[in-house]
Amino acid sequence: MIGFPYLGKLCALVIPCALTSLDHWSPEVKGQGMITFIHLGNNVNSGELGWCQDVILDACFQNIVCSDDIWHLVVEMSVLFAASTQKNNPRSPWFEKLLNEMLGHLERHPRNKERRVAWLEHIDPLLNSVGLILLAHFSRIFPLVFQWIHADDDDTVILVLKFVQTIIKLTWIRNTPYVARLVDELSIIYKEAAMRKARTEIRKHVAQLLIFLRQCQGLQFEAAWAKHKDDPNLETLELFREQDTMIAI
Repeated sequence: MIGFPYLGKLCALVIPCALTSLDHWSPEVKGQGMITFIHLGNNVNSGELGWCQDVILDACFQNIVCSDDIWHLVVEMSVLFAASTQKNNPRSPWFEKLLNEMLGHLERHPRNKERRVAWLEHIDPLLNSVGLILLAHFSRIFPLVFQWIHADDDDTVILVLKFVQTIIKLTWIRNTPYVARLVDELSIIYKEAAMRKARTEIRKHVAQLLIFLRQCQGLQFEAAWAKHKDDPNLETLELFREQDTMIAI
């Protein structure tokens, strides 16, 4: 398989064919086009895509509403190309369009495990590129977080906790009403973790998040935590909070 640095010389031949695949009615053919673009994105400098980046990003946008079988591919492709071609412009309209379209699709299918797991696994590069602009999407992100954090499968719960940690690091969740609700939900999932196979990992991530929230929200966190601190089911968590300097965020 042709890779870096030779693939860049073939972009003018490969990209039109791959775009044609994305326009096909068959999910299988679309999927092959997406796999091609993912390989391109991983093996070609973003500068070599400048002449066609808008066309590719538009194809990503048009294909976000797709079948379950290729959802993970369109998410990976969209995140890869948006993050690589728009990384110097966190206010790029492409970030706005792609993120809104993906969130809208997830809102319509909130209980679809495959879709949410694929999105949570691949979305980090886009989040890092957008940074503080994520604040504008909190009203759509956190309702999904509060629903997914109680999912039946441990994979989703762990991915959501990591996702929230990334968001907090990028935004310090400033000027948001979600801190109190987040503390409540984290306290609940910490207790619910007792019945899960991945209880140790889940509780570790919950403790890290609470420590981080206390560091960045101070008084607002303490006010939200006050109603939980005497809960006997959270005694271990209280120990984590007291020894926060020993836990790496």
